[in-house]
Amino acid sequence: MAASEGTSPSSIAVSSFDTALCIIPPPDQSRAMDQLRSLYDKAYGKWPPHVNVIYPFVTPELLTEAKNRIEARIARGKLDGSHDVFLNQAGSFSHRNSHTVFLQSSSTQCLDALRSMALEALGQTPSTYNFHLTIGQSEDQHESSRDFLLSKARLIPKVEIRPDLNLAILVRERTPGQTQDASRMRLWSILSFPSLSMKTASPLIEYWLPRSNQSDKALYSPDSVLESDPDERVETALYSRSIQPGTTYHYDGYSERWLVNTLTSTCAFTSSDLKVSSYNVLVDCEYPPSRDRDPLLLHAILSGPASADIIILQEVSDDFLSYLLADSRVQKHYLFSTHGPPEQPDIGPLPSLRNVVMLSRLPFSWEFVPFHRRHKGAVVAKFDTGASSSLVVAGIHLTCGLTDGSVAAKRVQLHNVIDHLKRNHSSSSWIIAGDFNITTSVYVIETALKNNSISQHATEILASIQTTISEAGLLDAWTVSRIQATDNTLTMESDDLFEGEESATYNPRENQLAAATSGTSNNRPQRYDRILVRPESSLRVAQFNQFGLSTEQNGQQIVPSDHFGIRATMRLFTSSRTSDAASVSSLRQTPIRSRFAESLLADTSSMHHALEINQMVPTTDEQHEREDAFSLLKAVLTGSSTQFFTSDIPMVIVPVGSYALGVWTSSSDIDCLCIGSISSKMFFKLAKQRINRADAQGVRLIRRVDANTGTMLELSVNGVAFDLQYCPAARIVERWPEFHSLHHSDPIFNLSMLSLRKLKPYRDISYILRTVPSLATFRLAHRCIKLWTVQRGLYSSKFGFLGGIHITLMLSWLHKQMTLDHGTVSAADLVCSFFHHYSTFDWKNEVVYDSFFHNTKPKYQRNVREPMVILGFHNPNANVAHTSTSPGLYVLIKEFKMADEYLCEEGMSWDCFLGQRVAHIPSSPNTGMEGFLASHDSYAQINIQYWGRSLAKGKGLVGWVESRSLSLVVDIHKSLPDLSVRIWPARFTDLESSDTVQYYQGCYLIGLSRKFCADTYANKEDKVLAKQSLLQTFSRFLDQLHAEDKYYDSSTSWIGISLVKPSDVKDLRLDSRDWGDYEADLGEDSEDEVEIGENQDDDDSPASQKLPLRIAPSSSNTPVSTKKLRPASDILNRLRWDSNLDPSEYIIGYEDRFLGAKETSLERWKTEQTDEEFIPQHRILYFKRKSDGMVVWERRTRIDMVFGSGEGVGQTDRN
Repeated sequence: MAASEGTSPSSIAVSSFDTALCIIPPPDQSRAMDQLRSLYDKAYGKWPPHVNVIYPFVTPELLTEAKNRIEARIARGKLDGSHDVFLNQAGSFSHRNSHTVFLQSSSTQCLDALRSMALEALGQTPSTYNFHLTIGQSEDQHESSRDFLLSKARLIPKVEIRPDLNLAILVRERTPGQTQDASRMRLWSILSFPSLSMKTASPLIEYWLPRSNQSDKALYSPDSVLESDPDERVETALYSRSIQPGTTYHYDGYSERWLVNTLTSTCAFTSSDLKVSSYNVLVDCEYPPSRDRDPLLLHAILSGPASADIIILQEVSDDFLSYLLADSRVQKHYLFSTHGPPEQPDIGPLPSLRNVVMLSRLPFSWEFVPFHRRHKGAVVAKFDTGASSSLVVAGIHLTCGLTDGSVAAKRVQLHNVIDHLKRNHSSSSWIIAGDFNITTSVYVIETALKNNSISQHATEILASIQTTISEAGLLDAWTVSRIQATDNTLTMESDDLFEGEESATYNPRENQLAAATSGTSNNRPQRYDRILVRPESSLRVAQFNQFGLSTEQNGQQIVPSDHFGIRATMRLFTSSRTSDAASVSSLRQTPIRSRFAESLLADTSSMHHALEINQMVPTTDEQHEREDAFSLLKAVLTGSSTQFFTSDIPMVIVPVGSYALGVWTSSSDIDCLCIGSISSKMFFKLAKQRINRADAQGVRLIRRVDANTGTMLELSVNGVAFDLQYCPAARIVERWPEFHSLHHSDPIFNLSMLSLRKLKPYRDISYILRTVPSLATFRLAHRCIKLWTVQRGLYSSKFGFLGGIHITLMLSWLHKQMTLDHGTVSAADLVCSFFHHYSTFDWKNEVVYDSFFHNTKPKYQRNVREPMVILGFHNPNANVAHTSTSPGLYVLIKEFKMADEYLCEEGMSWDCFLGQRVAHIPSSPNTGMEGFLASHDSYAQINIQYWGRSLAKGKGLVGWVESRSLSLVVDIHKSLPDLSVRIWPARFTDLESSDTVQYYQGCYLIGLSRKFCADTYANKEDKVLAKQSLLQTFSRFLDQLHAEDKYYDSSTSWIGISLVKPSDVKDLRLDSRDWGDYEADLGEDSEDEVEIGENQDDDDSPASQKLPLRIAPSSSNTPVSTKKLRPASDILNRLRWDSNLDPSEYIIGYEDRFLGAKETSLERWKTEQTDEEFIPQHRILYFKRKSDGMVVWERRTRIDMVFGSGEGVGQTDRN
């Protein structure tokens, strides 16, 4: 308030708002005040923290005279210079729209005397005044907003001001063209009273001005008046963005207080592991503080899954930090902190309502990197390890929300942190952890875009954030851990998750606090919290987990915060451990050819829509139907109720294949594997009995199939098709709860090769489900690629093309590598990259394998007849593409390139790519059967006619011809290598309704075209020779089919082959014949089951369940020993797949049906029944080492030098 003017003739008016007489606290007492003022006081950056004595003051021209008068008057007055003034109370003024919060003294006697003497010196009449130091203004007029700021002001340490030392004159500095509000107060002079004080005032610098302007020391003069920028927010922002050094506190057990750390900041990591946690503890109200969740938060922070070397907390309030740091367990574990307890009198409040705080077991130095927005910034701590590369940990809490402004703010904030680290810590290892608030759910993003809540530009910014992270060399710890199968996060068992919702840390569907604070109707899970790592050859992510999860107490959900906490465990490497350090960056060494979806293809929802139109996405009813069918079958086989599944015989039943992977369609069957403690023979007899009894429940046995991995039952459960296999392994059943966490080298997997082959699909799928970064993304991309292969006639592994397992292995590795290289990728990006990468893949020399599972390239002995090699994960690691052929690979590469080109065409959409013809894209792909029938020069037509009465024989005949047709493709390619040979993986017919006539007639078609249009078969003579060669190939193929009397009977069937023109096949249609269901009795055990019986001890089957041993050709009619001998299949697989053994060093002796005993190299031995050179394994006589002629396994003498079964090393007379 202005002082009233007196009547003295020598009075000086005090009416100028351009000057002020005030008391300015010294800088060492202003830190806590300025920390608050920078966020809450609109005068910050223009005024220092001050207590006005006279304001308005005299005009600038009279400052010198006024200064002299006041100094003289006070010098001869009775002001007690030894009397200190303490600002020890907080108060507030009320305004129309806000409150002003300030500090004041409980005793103003000294200040009143000072003001009176100063006014008298200027010839003015003394008056009363409300002395105060402004801290800030509340955001609104609500009492909670005022009380919040008041509570912070009360936490400011007691401020001491000395009127005799700190009395100053300020003068306003203006910038031409700017308003008065944009001006700032400069220090004009400090009043001196040497006779009143024994102390000497320290030189006062203009510490309240932006640092860039502090070099300007010019005091005010009438000729140098400048006007400043009118936008005070810009001025404040410029100041707030300067780096602010932080004060590290450590707990002193002797004084039982948190003190400023004066110890050396050099720390030595005593463990090879470094654990870093991040946790958003949630401030759910401004004032008064809520304390009901504090014990839950403390328990979560101190829990085992959260225990860390460094923990970064977000949304920390004054009240909670005081509560946290007062706990003795925290004081013992985390000795160092970026902030002390605000309730400790000498520390002061935290700057904001929601603060980032870092606690550590190790000493550190830190600084605060403010963002443009108030209350936002990064805590950047440096841990000086004494090594060449230090560790820098940044804790962040980015702006929340999904709007154009908030998305842009997130990008700028993250860029500021990364840029700061690059400029100041370029050679250090980085860890950036905290609440990134980046929306990860694709569903939420696409919904916001459709509702115009965000613009297309905002979605591009979100994508660019991931690019920024990758380009900075930062790895997402969760992604790396998941890819490496070391993610211990509890996966949500839900099929309705969208892309970007896996391992969510903010999940309104499972967290009631998140549901209350989500602020959106979508309530979709988000992975907001992250830990990013730049290893720099000294760190490697080893593990990842969540903590602070919800629990149930008395039927109510108990959850500490709306976020789940996260923790990353990293391996530390020193310069002495070069071999380990060299592997840190190995994750990025596998090259990949990425291509990202653009334009219309970038819309993932349009891909989903196209898949729904093509019936590739199961409906909810279909999902429930299969769930019920699986539960029913499980109950029938285990002999239990559908509710509890308590089996009378120890066994587990699990899905495998597409159903287990979640990529099934309405036409897919369900593959099941039963693992039990009884023998295979006993199981299948028991299964048949129980299935027959459940006929009234809709469970039917269709037939038994002797598959490569043993007996398989085809079932129907209420119309849902099932394929059931069995694996006898009692020890696995006993340890089933821990099965998924067992290492692949665990002794429990010391099973027969047949049992391992049966377990392999489940083990491999389990690994994929645990390691794929986004199951929703993977499943959507998988379905898209599968639909494309089906439409293009490429979805059939038995015809040498792709099957579900091929797509799964090729796509899962691609997904992992792209996520590691680029961050989050969409299903559209995966599909585009799939075709681009594999169209240029070096199939001849390279192998498709998961480099994250196999640390080094697998030692696979590639056969010359394997143009494609795609390896899985667990042993036996056979080539899943073993049926591939050279002509089939040629077709695949050609189709991949064509798909890659289509996806690059302007205006291409998923509807068009997946089969819908689009007028404005002339080159849109011609899909389906029509394209095949119109794209070849001629066709090899394999005709089948059957008029017998047995459905089983008819189906067997067709299946036999189908299994042999691939060999014809290979033979044609051998005789005419310049031809493109392509078989369509389905039967054709020209009958209108082949399922109603008395006989069957169908055919398989093999398309034949010239690969090169130039000189291939250019003249008539070449064409004649080519046709003759082709017909000779046809004749040999027919002879082979007719010679197999097991399937071919000339009295009931006919098979023929001919060369036809495109016009002859244009009216053919796909055969939809339904052969009907029939039941086959379970006859004698197959050869595979005999091998199980020979090795039941290894399969954990009871010793009493013995199967008869097959007698090998021998002159002796009794075995040498009764000890069980490992079957030939185990020896064959061990010699073939054991990396310590060389398959080329071994010979197989076998019994030829016509020539007697023969030998061949192990590498030439064929195990597939579709191969021409296939020989049943029961004809194997012995295995012999080439180098010394030593027999390592022999059936007759029961010698086994490979496993030590039978007679072990034994005795043999064979050289």
